Amino acid sequence: MLLFMADTLSESEKQKLEIMYDRYRRKMYTAAKRILNDGFKAEDAVQNAFVSIAKNINRININDEDALEGYVITIAKNEAYNVIRAGDKAELYDEEPVLSDPFSDVDAKVFERDVYEKIISVLRTMEDTYRAPLYLNCVMGFSVKETAIKLHRNEDTVKGQLMRGKKIIISKLKEAGYEL
Repeated sequence: MLLFMADTLSESEKQKLEIMYDRYRRKMYTAAKRILNDGFKAEDAVQNAFVSIAKNINRININDEDALEGYVITIAKNEAYNVIRAGDKAELYDEEPVLSDPFSDVDAKVFERDVYEKIISVLRTMEDTYRAPLYLNCVMGFSVKETAIKLHRNEDTVKGQLMRGKKIIISKLKEAGYEL
């Protein structure tokens, strides 16, 4: 798919995509493999991530390496979670029905996925001031100190941004009707 999509890109966009691929494919693969524990699925997740990146290539600044690295790794992780979600959906159809209440776990899984997807949509609309620390700390697993270093910010500033960002997410979830 990526090869076909590359044909629709200009030469400068192809070069940008190639630079990003050369720089980050290994880190993206590592991040996806940590989530999936399967090299083949991790490769699929990275491929899907690059398709996603190619769709938005004209809006990406490859000169801001710190932000770019966080961005591409986050996309790879999100694609890895998409692979898991796709597998969960397939398992729902493959499993033998349980005689007690076959829908009790399904409701919980659907609710969890729904909440997860809502959180991701809220993160996508947040200001970068809050989104970047949340991604680095909560999604990528960096400590507050590591997040502050990556973002070139004061540690206390990052703590405050994380706290305010989490409050924004909780507020948006409550507005959407989720009980927390």
